[in-house]
Amino acid sequence: MTGAATTESAALQAVEFRVLGTRVHGVDLGQAAAWIDAWAQAGVRAHIATVNPEFVMRARHDADFRDLLERTRLNVPDGVGVVVAGRLAGRRVPGRATGVALLQEAMRLAAVREWPVALVGGAPGVAEAAAKRLAHDVPGLRPPHTYGGARGPEGDDAAREFLREVRPRILCVGYGAPHQELWIDRNLDPNAACVAIGVGGTLDYLSGRIPRAPEALQSAGLEWAYRLWRQPSRWRRMRVLPVFAALAVREVFDLKTRRAAE
Repeated sequence: MTGAATTESAALQAVEFRVLGTRVHGVDLGQAAAWIDAWAQAGVRAHIATVNPEFVMRARHDADFRDLLERTRLNVPDGVGVVVAGRLAGRRVPGRATGVALLQEAMRLAAVREWPVALVGGAPGVAEAAAKRLAHDVPGLRPPHTYGGARGPEGDDAAREFLREVRPRILCVGYGAPHQELWIDRNLDPNAACVAIGVGGTLDYLSGRIPRAPEALQSAGLEWAYRLWRQPSRWRRMRVLPVFAALAVREVFDLKTRRAAE
């Protein structure tokens, strides 16, 4: 392991914590953006996951997804529940780094560095609409490459051809978890000079297909409630939230009990 890699590993391990077994890094948006910039400038492959309670609950019963989250280079705390769980356990978690904010920061970096970027996923036309919005909103950004394709393995040959052709330095994939993480893991070449981020519904927001919650609700950690109101079909996914909260509180209680007994 090189000196630079050793320093990177030590820095990330220093801020690593676990929520119900899932690995998360206690970094804020600015710190995550700095890692993106460093990795993209170095021309290395980096897979970033935006971890929320749904990720954590999925990883509890999906071994493949759980193992994948052990291989990602950075797991940022997206959901407010993950941030709170980390803080209750006594870890320093500066705040959230959402997929929306991370994508926007990555695009600003790409504009300054003149990096090619690609947007993948979403319903037909969504990635294209999001690309137009970003090209308008971010001065100097090259028009992003876009790709719809299939989120499953049946589309991998076409996906790999797309990535070989456009060679993005920043890749944002919006198929939703766990599909986007699995897509990146399968299709991004191990030697690619690319930072890949799973961004969930961000492309829907940027395209205007789905409005984002007002700033006040975002700041209060209630964006999930707004999304549920706008998309009632999400209730099945949201059922895991109270279960996550109960399990996370129990984990913190058990941890503090063990510490007190030592």
